[in-house]
Amino acid sequence: MMGSRTNEIKPNEGIQLGNLAPEINWQEINMKGDKFILLQFWTVVNPHSRLLNTQMHNAITNLETENIRLVSVSFDENVAVFEGIVKTDRLVPETQFIDTRGHKSEIFKTYRLKSGFTNLLINPEGVIVAKNVSPTDIRRHVERSETSENY
Repeated sequence: MMGSRTNEIKPNEGIQLGNLAPEINWQEINMKGDKFILLQFWTVVNPHSRLLNTQMHNAITNLETENIRLVSVSFDENVAVFEGIVKTDRLVPETQFIDTRGHKSEIFKTYRLKSGFTNLLINPEGVIVAKNVSPTDIRRHVERSETSENY
């Protein structure tokens, strides 16, 4: 009789649903932890991505949970402009990061970003569970995560 054992299948690193999100090598950003992360990419020169960043910030701020945090990465090359927009849009500076290398950034390349940008919802284990989440969808995702252990 053969014994059976279960091997835990670990997801591969990548940018598709079910993949482990690639690590961002900044001290302030960790893809794993005790909360979901909404990883938002944007730039000042792309009005749609800037608007979405502000909307996602507001949606997460207005949730009555601490089960999710925003990590917003801007690819603007001008720090002063970035800081001005963060202040003007009333964003929490601790959730906003800038990579001044813009399109030449390793993050930009690793996440295969294009001009439209994107966001990723990452569970506490670091697995991508949703992409291009809208502000109206974020509440549904958070509620679902709080009622399901395997989300």
